[in-house]
Amino acid sequence: MRSIVDTTTVQQLDPLGTLDGRPAGIVAVVGSLVFSVVVTSNRAGQIEDPFLANAALFFIAVSAVLYIVTTSPIRPPFSGGLHALIVGLLIIAFALSSASIGSGGALLTDFWGPLVIGVMCMALAPYRPIAELVTLGIVASIFTGFIGLVQSSVADVAAPPMIVVLFTMTPVLTMSLGGAAFARSLASTHKRWEARARRAARRQLDREHDSVARSVQQDRVTILNRDVVPLFTELAQRRIVSPEDRARAAQYSESIRSLMVSEVNRSWLESVVATSFGALDDGRRVQDPQRLAAAMTPHQRTALRAAVLAVASGTDLIADTVRLRIEKTPTGAAITVTGSVGSNESSWRSTLAPYIAVLRVVFTGLRISYRSPSLTVRFTYDTP
Repeated sequence: MRSIVDTTTVQQLDPLGTLDGRPAGIVAVVGSLVFSVVVTSNRAGQIEDPFLANAALFFIAVSAVLYIVTTSPIRPPFSGGLHALIVGLLIIAFALSSASIGSGGALLTDFWGPLVIGVMCMALAPYRPIAELVTLGIVASIFTGFIGLVQSSVADVAAPPMIVVLFTMTPVLTMSLGGAAFARSLASTHKRWEARARRAARRQLDREHDSVARSVQQDRVTILNRDVVPLFTELAQRRIVSPEDRARAAQYSESIRSLMVSEVNRSWLESVVATSFGALDDGRRVQDPQRLAAAMTPHQRTALRAAVLAVASGTDLIADTVRLRIEKTPTGAAITVTGSVGSNESSWRSTLAPYIAVLRVVFTGLRISYRSPSLTVRFTYDTP
């Protein structure tokens, strides 16, 4: 039975937009770490257990590193387990920080942890489904409220317990729900735009169908006018068919037949590769004996077409060495792209990052292997 819960993420709908917004998330996460260090240093005189305070900073630093590494476009898609792990590390950091103060804390100066947790929840909003963002945000706010309540009882804060709980829960709850609402708005807008674009594309395809048919017909007529018509004209003038004429006619017939059979049997991927590489195409770049390329979805075809064109028109990979191989797997098909890198690692990673970000969203199990100068990219997709 199909699940009624939407598991689509903003990253899946708009991978390039998520990639463009990632630097802002990194700045926010790193800024939270710096803020934590500054606050801990300023209240050094109130800390009763420096080890716990340093451990709290360590957990915050680990969560920041995890965010930066796991949201990279060359990594596998960000998972729910990583989402829970990063937020959980920050909750533990808040608990350790509160425990390090003991009875010397004050409500307005020491309960800064919820701000850091809330910022991280907002930074992670593009990478997980809306329902998960809301659920984890509520759970995190409950834990922070409980930690704040325990710390207020130990420090004997002169405020009602409900005020303390609301004070610590509010930053986490508002930021996590705000991030989820923003992600939901972006996802809804993108889906509406995609629906309109799909309808417009269908209308445009209907309009262009006749012109494409005429173009294909014209290509065939051009071949006939160039080779066959002169032979017939010559025969009509001489009124004699020589053995040489028969040989020429057979040659033209075989050439046209081979061309038409080749074009009929050529897959869309082979056509894209041939067009992208142009004169550099050797006709053997794509190995797809089982014709598995036809099983790709429109999104997968678009992403792979853009990546092929980028590789063919760029200078980071040596064009003569690029090969694509599609193989059948127990669950679908696997594409392996190999080539030799002609630039330094930082250059090709920077150039190919947007295309890899899209590929890893529309395909599954994307893996990159680089041993200079050889680069191998492998990803999979489902087949009927």
